[in-house]
Amino acid sequence: MWIVGSNGLTENYFPSNNPNLIPGEQVNWTLGVYNHMSALEYVVVRVKLLNSTEISPNELTGVASPVQEIFEFARVLVSNETWTIPFPWAIVDATSVNGVVLITGLSINGTMITANLAQAAGGVDFRFVFELWFYDQTAGNLAFSWTTTTPTPTTYSVWTQLWFNATASS
Repeated sequence: MWIVGSNGLTENYFPSNNPNLIPGEQVNWTLGVYNHMSALEYVVVRVKLLNSTEISPNELTGVASPVQEIFEFARVLVSNETWTIPFPWAIVDATSVNGVVLITGLSINGTMITANLAQAAGGVDFRFVFELWFYDQTAGNLAFSWTTTTPTPTTYSVWTQLWFNATASS
């Protein structure tokens, strides 16, 4: 899984290359997922909004971030298929109280999301976390990690993130 900026490269992630965003400023990313599992896979990309103090996913233990997802994408991928997912987004509303910026409105792919989504001191170090989940047929539910048995048991999971700062609405 990967994220590219507005020009389809690993650059230009933010307007004017400035990660300090104001409400209404459109950001255009593209997510990519490649199925190298040699089989048909049902996958879900869960989108979470965190600050710097909230727990990240842990790929060593195979544990997802405990933060609730705010958006998700789902699709069945055939073996060796690449899925590109447009991810245009904007902060719609944010407030500041005692130096803490609280994001209360986002637009993701044209869908409005309103709630107390995330807060950060000074509006610094928000991040989108993208977790790759798959349907585990044995367990009968979605799983964030899988374990291989050869040559030694190893747990794997896939996730990525991008950081940004936010200014409160006027």
